[in-house]
Amino acid sequence: MIINQYITTIINFFGFLSFNDPQQQPLPYEGGPVPSTPEVLSFIPPGAAESFQDAPIRCEYPAMAKEYTYVNSSNDRGLWLKHKTDPSKNFDIFTDYENRWPSGIVRKYTLTLNEDRLNLDGIEAPLSKVFNKQYPGPWIQACWGDTVNITIKNNLTYNGTAIHMHGVRLLNKNLMDGVPGITQCPIAPGESFSYFFNTTQYGTTWYHSHYSLQYSDGVRGPITIHGPTSANYTDAIDPIIMADHNHRSAFQDFYQEQFVNPAEGRVPPKMTSIILNQHGSYAGSFPERRYTKNVKPGKRYILRLINGSTDTTFIFSIDNHNLTVIGADFVPVTPYSKDHIHIGIGQRFHVILETKPTHDPTKNEGFWIRTQPADGCHNFETFPDARQGILWYGSGPNPPIPTTNAFQYNATCSDELTLAPIVKWTIPAPPSKNISVVEYNVANASIEIDDWVLPAVGTDPEVTVGDWQILDDPIWVDYQRPTVKHLNPPYENDSVMYPAQPRGMWNYLLIIGGNQDNPEPVEGGRLFPAAHPMHLHGHDFAILQYSTEEYDASQPLDLTLDNPRRRDSVLLPLNGFIVIAFQSDNPGAWTLHCHIAWHSSAGLAFQLLSEKDILQDQIREDPWAERQLNRTCQSWDRWFANDSNHWNPTGRFQDDSGI
Repeated sequence: MIINQYITTIINFFGFLSFNDPQQQPLPYEGGPVPSTPEVLSFIPPGAAESFQDAPIRCEYPAMAKEYTYVNSSNDRGLWLKHKTDPSKNFDIFTDYENRWPSGIVRKYTLTLNEDRLNLDGIEAPLSKVFNKQYPGPWIQACWGDTVNITIKNNLTYNGTAIHMHGVRLLNKNLMDGVPGITQCPIAPGESFSYFFNTTQYGTTWYHSHYSLQYSDGVRGPITIHGPTSANYTDAIDPIIMADHNHRSAFQDFYQEQFVNPAEGRVPPKMTSIILNQHGSYAGSFPERRYTKNVKPGKRYILRLINGSTDTTFIFSIDNHNLTVIGADFVPVTPYSKDHIHIGIGQRFHVILETKPTHDPTKNEGFWIRTQPADGCHNFETFPDARQGILWYGSGPNPPIPTTNAFQYNATCSDELTLAPIVKWTIPAPPSKNISVVEYNVANASIEIDDWVLPAVGTDPEVTVGDWQILDDPIWVDYQRPTVKHLNPPYENDSVMYPAQPRGMWNYLLIIGGNQDNPEPVEGGRLFPAAHPMHLHGHDFAILQYSTEEYDASQPLDLTLDNPRRRDSVLLPLNGFIVIAFQSDNPGAWTLHCHIAWHSSAGLAFQLLSEKDILQDQIREDPWAERQLNRTCQSWDRWFANDSNHWNPTGRFQDDSGI
């Protein structure tokens, strides 16, 4: 039953049974209009690139110079812009960034996507794809309140592309979400597309391709939006993207899994190595390639950690050093310390590393940086060495080989549970049909498992493959018919469209990750237990309940409504369930999907269509964005119509969900 004002959805996941040196160089921004003003509000943010001090980024607020000043210091990183007369107008760690942000400048960047032959771990990956001839892609930096314009040039031969700014709210900018078949047509080879958005949040995230499995081949890079922090620090270390890695293309791996001898059982692709930025050591055979970081004693460094993996949740730690968590995704949190951090795919953390107070300058001393694959959330050919980096003190030319031991902790795959947002939300309780036994109003998603039948195309015969289903169907996007150009029903079943609540209302989603106790009736369905890192576009969501226990529909939910954990990516526990809530306050066709690349390619995603009428008005009222949308689709249609452009010119072009 769906009631008029609130909605809760039970979502079940199904799958076929086999699914079980220097840092990256920052990209100089290409200027931006800075109106002339008799007063100047301009400064180098404290977290600017350590590897780019010759021409560091400057935060500039020309429109605010008369009223504000910058006083951020290592003793008060929580204050960003201080109002000259009224402290209640400060922009600081307590500012409700959902509703208020500074007014910065326009920053323009250009990223060019090419094929390349990467060697990240001592073994060449010949079918890689990278931005600006480097991996990770250039570090994009902005300041809180800036407007960012990123132009993507696609120089690939056989692939389109579309780039998603992971976790960025993109308020009223759904056409900038970078999901092909949903918010745009793919950018055809030889064409370009400009993503234009306001940075209402601050923190660290990453940009990556959302075109099929493309990001797993190297199409990703870090983004930092400089702003306040909930704890003080003295120095900054450039972002670290941790990822699993293969020497084959992800497209090859997925094809091998789905289409080669499926009757003998589909084998999920296995990963080979772990890389930190551009550093890795295949099977420990290339130790000189490890990530290293030289630090000074008595400092407080901010680390910006990003999990950009295909299939792996990591547990990050540094031997003999505690880490103070100060931010998760784009949400600043009350600081807390621990010796290890679980980081699911798509998740980011800001942490403070406090170095040892003293060090003998005549000695070199090293400590292992560990990225341990979490139990139950990885699939490697052989279990990799977690010792993927070295933190070291000293002045010698090379770091010493550490002899330190790992902390002892539970390596079970899990989300970080001790997150208390600084800016608090209070969530209204969803209404119940019966006060004594709380049964939440649900839209009953039928539970079915069906193989995914791909029709014959040219020389390729009809083939049955496995899928992951959500809301009755696996998603399958049509690159030539993106949702934003076809917003009125009826919708195809494989678009997996779900209407969000009217503006200002709350949406409640109950997502079940495995077995159920006392479930709703099942018609031909089968639950497949797995842990899934779930990511929602266009919104942060509140995590009202996180349970590793089986969901029992006869029992009331136990919801945290006062300042619950909040983020844009959460790890759904194996055999457990989560309840999340978000407000309808950002019109768009927004994707909710599993961030295991194999799972989203096999259909584990759906679209939340929010405020459709307002979205249609916004598209009409932004002629530049609408023209770009139409131009991109026209160029894609022309490119796609020529079979000689395809990798397989006589057969099937699309063999996965497309996202």
